[in-house]
Amino acid sequence: MLEEIMQRNTFKLSIVVPVFNEASSLIDFNKDLTDELTKIGTMGLKDYEIIYVDDGSSDNSVTIIKDLKKQYTTIKLVVLSRNFGKECALAAGIAVASKDAVITMDGDGQHPTDVLPELIAKWQDGARVVIGVRRKSKSDGIIKKLNSKMFYATFNSLTRQKLTPNATDFRLIDRQVQQEFLKLQESDRITRGLIDWLGFNPSFVKFDARNRKHGQASYSQSKLLGLAANTFVSLSSVPLHLVGYLGLIITSLSLLLGLAVLIEQVLLGDPFSWNFTGTAMLSILILFLMGLVLIAQGIMSLYISSINNQSKNRPLYIIDYQRSDGI
Repeated sequence: MLEEIMQRNTFKLSIVVPVFNEASSLIDFNKDLTDELTKIGTMGLKDYEIIYVDDGSSDNSVTIIKDLKKQYTTIKLVVLSRNFGKECALAAGIAVASKDAVITMDGDGQHPTDVLPELIAKWQDGARVVIGVRRKSKSDGIIKKLNSKMFYATFNSLTRQKLTPNATDFRLIDRQVQQEFLKLQESDRITRGLIDWLGFNPSFVKFDARNRKHGQASYSQSKLLGLAANTFVSLSSVPLHLVGYLGLIITSLSLLLGLAVLIEQVLLGDPFSWNFTGTAMLSILILFLMGLVLIAQGIMSLYISSINNQSKNRPLYIIDYQRSDGI
């Protein structure tokens, strides 16, 4: 324990930054980051590395990072062979990180670099995971905010694992958490959810997200919806259970309705004038069963797709070593 405390007083730090078409903001971001890391030297920072993971950018992001490498020896570059998605880019960067603690953050400037000392201070106080929680973002529209609230409310009410609302990928994990995270090899993933699943009690730092200085957000509403679906599928089996419960409810209600119509019309001679015919009753039953089958097939297809992806055993990412640092 004493050795761990001493390590946190004089430590080395890895910063993992996934990059996808961020050429317009990289120079400003790197300057802000390196300036802040210089200040953090007073907290015991002895060495650091900034790992940029290019996730198949179609602009000149790689060229800019290579130019920055000529000025800053602390920069490492990992170039993926194509666009695998942010989650896989984060996994690649975390796998390469070699220091005492790893901080992941976006390279678009929305994660403020001046919050880094707070993350590190929480870690030095003993936290194994420190999560940046976004207070507000002026760039988020009403629809995105509502969707976010609905997602967290639904997920936390239906599953045993709880996700912190507005938690972000702007977070710090120590060396042990990093090693445990690297054991998780599923392909359909959400990094923040997997880190939470590991079970290390987190600390939280709230921050105000900044506006993007350049460019546009690469995550569209459709991608966010896909990420939400993957979160449910990869972290919870509750949707499967819900379909079972729904089927039980519909079957029970259909049985009660059928018995009620049978008694009211056949045994009692339709005293309430419901005028239900056998065809009408059968049609209602078929519609209910068709809806149940379609819902079940839709949910099951998500799980079957996830199982199919896992059975292929494809790598999470492929590093283009010729364009990287030979890591």
